[in-house]
Amino acid sequence: MGISIKCVCIDDKSKPTAIPAEKWPKEGEVYHISHIFIMKNQNDIQGCELSEFDISMHKPYNCYRLNRFAISEDDIGKMIEMMEQAGELNGVNLDIDKLIKQVPIEEVCLN
Repeated sequence: MGISIKCVCIDDKSKPTAIPAEKWPKEGEVYHISHIFIMKNQNDIQGCELSEFDISMHKPYNCYRLNRFAISEDDIGKMIEMMEQAGELNGVNLDIDKLIKQVPIEEVCLN
């Protein structure tokens, strides 16, 4: 199994109608980020997949906006590793510092 980053949903607003409610994260709930994407067709917005939901069949929304989730400061290393792997897989040289600044880092209870 690859890297998994524990996160908490901090923004569950503006759910696209194409995604069923049962596959939409709820604010305050804990989830696990399994992949990170740079969505070129949406002005390089960062997206992520969650281990808990598969929305791949709900095009064009095949992932969640990454800034809907906060991670613990302790998991920044895992986040960087996941971003680097995404860049390598896609043959892209990512500006990791710029990407990290876009991810909410909060003191949240992730138990």
